[in-house]
Amino acid sequence: MNETLNDDEAKYLLSYINDVLLPSSKEFMELLTNNQVMLHHAFSFNAILTHAIDYMVFLAKKMGTATRTSYIKEFDEKYNVSGAIHISNKFRLLDAINNSFKHVELDNSQSRYRDLIEKYGELTFHSLKSMNGKVYFEMPTYKFDYGRVVLRPIAIIFDCNLKSTKDIVDFINGDRKGSFCYGSFDTVYEYEPWDAIDRMIDNCNPQCMNCGEYQNCECSSYKYASMKGKSDPDTDPKFAFNDVMSQISGTREWNR
Repeated sequence: MNETLNDDEAKYLLSYINDVLLPSSKEFMELLTNNQVMLHHAFSFNAILTHAIDYMVFLAKKMGTATRTSYIKEFDEKYNVSGAIHISNKFRLLDAINNSFKHVELDNSQSRYRDLIEKYGELTFHSLKSMNGKVYFEMPTYKFDYGRVVLRPIAIIFDCNLKSTKDIVDFINGDRKGSFCYGSFDTVYEYEPWDAIDRMIDNCNPQCMNCGEYQNCECSSYKYASMKGKSDPDTDPKFAFNDVMSQISGTREWNR
């Protein structure tokens, strides 16, 4: 997209993201963290995210020749964030779930969704199932936490301090996006003992980069067709147990 978007065209998306999507995202993330997500929360937040994407497509089409289908197909590559690596079509799945909810079920004769239906099965309202405060995408060969694997990484993309028309242009072009900041470790550590204790705690209980959970990560129980899910802990590759322990205790044996 070129940079001829005017302020009036950008104002709606700026307002929607900052006044609706981000406050909703904060509430949803709190529910997600506390395992309090119910089915209506997932469908409501799914619709909020889809509307933002719809408007991005609207602006992109005004400035170029992109069709809705082709543009959304590019989203996973253009707006890629770390995490949820087993689902490479999160945006299209988000769009399909939203439309299956609105239209009872998807028409598999439509080329827009044909490959998704072939991949996942008949997508309907019942593709999402609520259990123990989590909402799962559950089909014959797929099962994973939809809130954490699809909604969470898509939501974080919009949290990138958008304030101006230039920001919106960069955002739609894929040059600006939020990040989980996985793998952000300092190369040199000069910690006090209490900092070393925090490092040890983080290393013993790392956050999973696929689902965002810690000790309760369920990724190993997820199914992705012929591939089984697994935890992908965000650990510091430079973590040295003896060095950290020496900072914690200062005892002779750890300093040897």
